[in-house]
Amino acid sequence: MALSDDYIRAWQTWHDGRVALINAPYGPLSLISQDWLNEGEYFQSEFIPGKWMQKDGEIYYYPDEDSMARGEFLIVDGKEARAPTHIPHRYEAGEDAENLVPVFFNDLQVESSYTRLNDRGEMINAIRVRDPKEAARKKIDGIEAFPLSEEWIVPARFIPGTGEVSNTQTVESTIFEASYILGEIVATIDGKDYSFEVHGHTGGSRDTGYFMNGIYIVFGDATNGKETYGGGRVIRFGSMEEVENMTQLDFNRASTFNCSVTTFMACTAAPRDSRLPFRVPAGQFAPPVPHERIQTYAG
Repeated sequence: MALSDDYIRAWQTWHDGRVALINAPYGPLSLISQDWLNEGEYFQSEFIPGKWMQKDGEIYYYPDEDSMARGEFLIVDGKEARAPTHIPHRYEAGEDAENLVPVFFNDLQVESSYTRLNDRGEMINAIRVRDPKEAARKKIDGIEAFPLSEEWIVPARFIPGTGEVSNTQTVESTIFEASYILGEIVATIDGKDYSFEVHGHTGGSRDTGYFMNGIYIVFGDATNGKETYGGGRVIRFGSMEEVENMTQLDFNRASTFNCSVTTFMACTAAPRDSRLPFRVPAGQFAPPVPHERIQTYAG
């Protein structure tokens, strides 16, 4: 059955939205640093005056007297940080920007309390800086995609899980991302079943909507490192209801990771059990933003 005009228009809107997100003034192209804090030690960014410290897992900012004398202040939630200031834990910029406590120095956005786990199971936090001039400099015209194909809209069903926390390997070897395993999607491809972990991120407490920040699967296939990003690709869902009632999995909606355009992110890598041993010629290619992947956490 051929894809409908409505489907093609909806896909194009989705694809254009992903390009717009990458090109956004404070999107992933704007990142210029990612620096990890050591518990109880001061850290000074090369881009922001003042110092930062992680104490008991919380982040504090200490302003610089000389900078304040020049009228230069870190702005936290619209207020000048004139004294040591607690920086609330927050969620990532970009897609979840509405959840942020805004922290700015002039036009630089400071993303603090970017939380991951190290290979010892300890919580680690990073200070990341976003510069809209960098995003403008690196702006891309688009992202190539495989031709739309109904063959890659495959039968699928959701099997609920217990919602346990999983520490998933990221593209940095010593950094892990904690997410909730909501269950698995079993997709049938050429008559054989393949399963993919369904991950969810919290946007607060269970009372305020536990998985409001995103529900998704990460998968790998034989295009990774060639046409597509080496760490795999992601398919996102709008709600748990969508996942619970699914009958098909649409690989045409496989999107590239934000990590594919910057080294200053530690995105989840495709879990070993969610890697397909063949090509999936559907969804987005890696964006045309060459960069060398470096490890940002010394650990």
